[in-house]
Amino acid sequence: MAWRLVCPRCGFRGEESRYYHRCPRCGSPLEFEGERPRYGRLLGEGSTPLVYRETPLGPIGFKLEYVNPTGSFKDRGTAYSLQLARDLGYRCVVEDSSGNAGISTAAYASFLGLEAVVAVPRTAAPSKKSIIASLGARVVELDSREEAAKYAEAMAGRCFYVAHSVSAAFLEGMTSAGREVPEGSAVVVPSASFSLFLGIWRGSGGKVRLYAVQGVQNATLRGLVEPIAVGSGSTSSLADGLVLPSAPRAQEAADAIRRSGGGLVLVSDKEIAEATRDLWSMGLMAEPTSASAYAALKLLREVGVDVGGFIAVLTGSGLKFYDLVSRIRTLT
Repeated sequence: MAWRLVCPRCGFRGEESRYYHRCPRCGSPLEFEGERPRYGRLLGEGSTPLVYRETPLGPIGFKLEYVNPTGSFKDRGTAYSLQLARDLGYRCVVEDSSGNAGISTAAYASFLGLEAVVAVPRTAAPSKKSIIASLGARVVELDSREEAAKYAEAMAGRCFYVAHSVSAAFLEGMTSAGREVPEGSAVVVPSASFSLFLGIWRGSGGKVRLYAVQGVQNATLRGLVEPIAVGSGSTSSLADGLVLPSAPRAQEAADAIRRSGGGLVLVSDKEIAEATRDLWSMGLMAEPTSASAYAALKLLREVGVDVGGFIAVLTGSGLKFYDLVSRIRTLT
């Protein structure tokens, strides 16, 4: 049976083998129906190491998503999405991103011979914008994350919109991560769009306990889930990967938290900076957004949760933030 995309919310059913980045009727996330496309690894994404360290919190597992080809977990979803774009006959792809999704899109598009346009907020890290451009993509700078999303949405008519925060194709690519964590694990995931969070949930068959980590400034789960622990500061600007104005899959993520028996932790710059320093001291070259997972573990421990044996997902490489990480290590 050929696949189609359908909307669980309003009942929309797309044409067979036609891609929609979101429901054209109500704007909600779509789901695959039928035999969805199957793709193998493209640039070596996935199968990332799970390593353990003895820490002051006890033995902690670290899922090293930053060793994916372009240095972040986004490669899993991008590889699937762009192979689908190629097979559907698209010649160009577009994405809005604060950095990692844009880098991933640019790299995979280059490999597949597709034109890439990446819309970024002006506040995105200069190092990430430079990498995106160096990979051959056209970088379009907008005033805000919201404006970047609007720009990409406007191009969706002629280009394949990767749309990592909402696309069913991107989420399908993320499910491989859930098949790589031990059944019954407690997994702590930095979460903005929830693609990795829900990919782990779906890929594991719902057989893990999930803790979402968000910044105190940009918590899209606020109001849906009561936080277990909250950081002591009022800002979380260090974690640029957690800045997303809206998350279409937030309700689904909240449901997964409840069903899994996990929780929500909100972190601030103070905890993120300290956790970044701690991880680099362990030889784990994670970016500040990734370090929010370890920061969350420390906060959970403070409120009485035994976090020994938990798995922290380190989502992106700190080598893209060398200057920032150096400053963090000096100041903390």
